[in-house]
Amino acid sequence: MYRERRCIAMSGHICFAVIVPALILVSSRVVQALPTISTKGSKFFTSDGDQFYIKGIVYQFYTLGTNLVNGDQCKIDADAISELGANLVSVYAVDPTVNHDECMEAFEEKGIYVMIYMSTPSFTINIEDPEWTIDLRNAFADIVDAFQAYDNLFGFFASSMIVNNVESSAAAPYAKAVIADMKAYRDLMQYRKMPMGYAATDVAALRLRQQKYFACGNSSIAADFYGLRRYSWYGSNSTFTASGYDELYDDAENYPIPIILAETGKNNDSGTTPYRVFDDQESLLGKQMNDRYSGSIIYEWPEEANNCGLVSYSDSWTLTGSVTAMGDFTRLKEQWATLTPVGVEASDYNPTLSAPSCPDYSSGTWSVMANAALPTVGMYGFTAPTGSTGMSGRTVTGSGTAVTETDGSDKSSSDSASGRSDRVAVGAIVGGVVGGIAIIALLLSGVCLLRRRKRQRGTGLPSRDELVNPESDKMVAGSEEIGLGDYEPKRHHEMSGTDPISELDPFKGDIATMRANEMSNGHQMNELQDAQQEIPRGDRGDSDVPLDSISTSQSASANDVGSPSPFVHAQRRMEVDWLESEEARLRQRREVLLSQSRATNA
Repeated sequence: MYRERRCIAMSGHICFAVIVPALILVSSRVVQALPTISTKGSKFFTSDGDQFYIKGIVYQFYTLGTNLVNGDQCKIDADAISELGANLVSVYAVDPTVNHDECMEAFEEKGIYVMIYMSTPSFTINIEDPEWTIDLRNAFADIVDAFQAYDNLFGFFASSMIVNNVESSAAAPYAKAVIADMKAYRDLMQYRKMPMGYAATDVAALRLRQQKYFACGNSSIAADFYGLRRYSWYGSNSTFTASGYDELYDDAENYPIPIILAETGKNNDSGTTPYRVFDDQESLLGKQMNDRYSGSIIYEWPEEANNCGLVSYSDSWTLTGSVTAMGDFTRLKEQWATLTPVGVEASDYNPTLSAPSCPDYSSGTWSVMANAALPTVGMYGFTAPTGSTGMSGRTVTGSGTAVTETDGSDKSSSDSASGRSDRVAVGAIVGGVVGGIAIIALLLSGVCLLRRRKRQRGTGLPSRDELVNPESDKMVAGSEEIGLGDYEPKRHHEMSGTDPISELDPFKGDIATMRANEMSNGHQMNELQDAQQEIPRGDRGDSDVPLDSISTSQSASANDVGSPSPFVHAQRRMEVDWLESEEARLRQRREVLLSQSRATNA
């Protein structure tokens, strides 16, 4: 009320002095939104048509539930990362059930994009016994839902570090199935073409085969980009050839999708130079490699036991608080300051690259047949938003349906036409917002002038007590005015009681494992049979939830000290389900053995 009365008492000129700066501030905030990223051929492009090169850092840690959550800390870090000259951070282990707005906005305001790893400690593919399931698919889809609306979301590492040696190459189809299903989900939900990539472990014997495998086949199942974790260039005496970067460059010839170093920056543990000098950045971002490589992500932001950090924190235990630049920070900053590759405009780039042939089985080297089907699970249980025109370049399949890989040439993830339409749409939105604000500003200034004239004529405005229906001072309803039933939280698939349970079968003896009676009819355990009707995902209405309701819910959760994440609940429930299943199976096995014993004695 104080500000309102002050404005009424002001002259028209003073009202203009308040309104116009506000108009400029709001409109500038709209214009400064970062352009989105897409792929075309072997390069990244912004929605403005500029080629994009990554100067990235590995940010934060493998701890679920804490990454991209602390808004105040993200603002501190974003300032320092911007000073470093980075334009991207990669983040592990995010929790899609918490709010990330403050952190994502803090990075966006500094011109920094965010790359998300989908795998978490609770939801990841087991390398020793690979399996791509409905539960994993739903967990990864939750992460896509949580981050798709941010313009500074660069993309996802849909799967990562699955193939670590020759033996684990058999798991490659599962890693690629993740990419195929997540691209299908992205298109079904009509999200923008957020790049879906793979981050590979550098295994010399598998490097080229693995690189080809994730790019082969048609664009609906191939990765949108490829990242290699490489730590071969370190020390001041290393060179382009001594580090093997010349081989990386040769292997990337005619590669049809963007390729980067997903992690790099080894600390020199011995020798005359114990610190890092980042000479490799001159090759990666310079003329030696920037026509084939699109940059790299440096390991890592916080100083930890491995001595690879760029900064230290005032609270070294929680890695929070003020940051202090290490020597590596200064050296990397100096390298990046001299490297500003421009590249090519999207409108001038017309790639003719085609997908490579899938590598074939090779005994002792590569365990996957060239025509091996992907163990995709399809879009079973998902519903397209209202008005959907269908999926782009993919057929929706049921659970367990396999997609056969075929060589294809439809490799471009986004064309120039879509880029132009995106820019037109953004321009229209900006113009509409600014125009609307201008109209509101004119109306407010008119009200100020009218009230000024009335005061000059001695005609006072009615007091608040004279109004028939005085308005409340509150702009937003408080928590006491909102019924607890007004907001129904999103169901978590792990506990919905509708997905089939996969028996883990740890016993592999001479006698075949038998399914327990409780599971033989294809239904859930008895305690879960009250939820047999599948609830389609589709438009969950997340965007329609009032902001104050979300805040209230989050505050309650924050005050509940010790309350575990829904992901932890899901993990515990899966363990309980497995134990119950094993108990039932053992009971049945006991009955079989007793029956056989009685028959033998008879």
